[in-house]
Amino acid sequence: MKNENLCTEIVQDIETGFINFPHVKRILTTLDRLRERQCGKGMAKHIVLLGESGVGKSTLLTRYVEKHPRIVHEELTEVPVLFAEIDQSPNPKRMAGTLLEALGDPKWDVGKEEHLTARFVLLMKRCRVRLVLLDEANHLIDRGGEKTLHTSGDWIKRVANKTRVPFVLAGIPRTKRLFATNDQVRGRFREIITIDRFSLANKSAEHEFRSVLKAFKGYLRELPTIDLSGVAITRQFAFATDGRLREIQSLLARAVELAYEQPDPRLTVAVLAEAFRTVIYPGSPDKRNPFHKAFDEMPLVKGDEPFAPVER
Repeated sequence: MKNENLCTEIVQDIETGFINFPHVKRILTTLDRLRERQCGKGMAKHIVLLGESGVGKSTLLTRYVEKHPRIVHEELTEVPVLFAEIDQSPNPKRMAGTLLEALGDPKWDVGKEEHLTARFVLLMKRCRVRLVLLDEANHLIDRGGEKTLHTSGDWIKRVANKTRVPFVLAGIPRTKRLFATNDQVRGRFREIITIDRFSLANKSAEHEFRSVLKAFKGYLRELPTIDLSGVAITRQFAFATDGRLREIQSLLARAVELAYEQPDPRLTVAVLAEAFRTVIYPGSPDKRNPFHKAFDEMPLVKGDEPFAPVER
């Protein structure tokens, strides 16, 4: 029972832990700068946050919202930071409704687009919103043609102008296509911040990657383990996870579960190999498993392999 409870606690720490990597600190500082800025009659400043799927964009934004929770006053509920996920196939009415629902408006789906938009602008002011975070911004360009892209982008521009509140659009790299169709939107979202995957591209990047694995090793408590931040094992992790934070967490969490299924719990390379076959690349042959001695040391980007390129 002790091992079972310890396993559960370690897995939870791995899956929910938030580590202040250098790039995280920089982005949080930028978000603070936007939130604290008083726009007055001037134009609000907006940014775009880009990164491949799994690098930690949504986690970072969610944690930022948690740092600035809603404040309930007798006469109103203050929402310092408004967070919403853009749903698939958004149009102005759907976006207005999504943001009204995020604000807590019970009538978020009642009325025409112009009425919903007007109510959203009004509630933004009443709720003293200082920053708007829109995740999954790539949904703005995933469906529809150029006209749809222009309409969605124009709606964001109009609302941002009326509220004078900074907006952050977060999404995968193809989100940039939104700005190719709308000069005015591009002019308002000039600053682009990119979250890169962890890599071994140079000594500095390798050091950061090893620091990441060392930080996760700290969650393992009394579980005996190999040196997760060693040079060789870091290289194996780079192949196995493509440097994506979500995959690192998934792999380690499953490895811990497998380790505790053994009579003598221990996290080994063999356990990592089995975890990889379970949560990263089911059914992978030994030569395509970075933790197996037969691995051919080629990136997992072919055909149906886990990191095969997708349309950008």
